[in-house]
Parts: sequence; C-alpha cells; structure tokens
Amino acid sequence: MRARSGHIKFDKKVKWKNLVSAFRPLFLKFLEETQQLPEDMESVDVLIEENLRDLRNNRKPEGYNREGLMRMIFPISNEIEFYVYGRGKTIEVARVTEQLSRILQKYRLKHTIEWDRLKIFADKKEA
Repeated sequence: MRARSGHIKFDKKVKWKNLVSAFRPLFLKFLEETQQLPEDMESVDVLIEENLRDLRNNRKPEGYNREGLMRMIFPISNEIEFYVYGRGKTIEVARVTEQLSRILQKYRLKHTIEWDRLKIFADKKEA
C-alpha cells in the first residue's frame, strides 16, 4: 500500500491518559522502524518523559515532530488521534503505521486507521 500519511483515530471512550502505558513502546517502535533512534538514549528518555507528562495530565502530547524522513504528529483536534507522516518512501508509512497499530492492539486501545487524510494533500489531488 502506498500512503503519505497513516492516521490512527481512537475510539470515543479512549482519553489521552489511557495512552500512558503504551506510549513508551509506541514511541520507541516508531523511532526504531523509521531508523531515527539516536545513539544518545538520554535525549529519547527526555522526549518520552515530556510526552508522558502531558498524557498523565490528560493532554495532547507533542509526539515526534523533528526533522527527519517520518514524523509522529498529534494534531490539534477535538479527537484523540495521531498520524505518521512520511516525506520519503510512501510504502514505509503504511508499514510503520501498521506496526504502531499492533502495539496499540496489544494494550487494548481501540482505534481505526485511515490513510492520506491530510488536507494539504487532498487539495493537491483534487487540482
């Protein structure tokens, strides 16, 4: 499957704080699968802790919005959701999104996956 973005939307019953236990494995899997895991694990631990602080307070986390081939974005929205956006090989976005979905299933977090839902790209397709 070719996709520029993979969107994970959580069930209405899921709140931000429900993601606390799954976030560390989810974040590490994202970095590992996208080959963005730095040698300095201390900086990764700081990023994870910052995101967990938000989740514990039932707030939207930052995710991973650093310069790289792929990003994990938690958009400003009324819904509990995030998406993986890739600037490189489009086939990798689908694979990484599916890997993250498996982790969420393991933690029993009900969700659905949608593909290519970014408005900026939808506008380009219509043109």
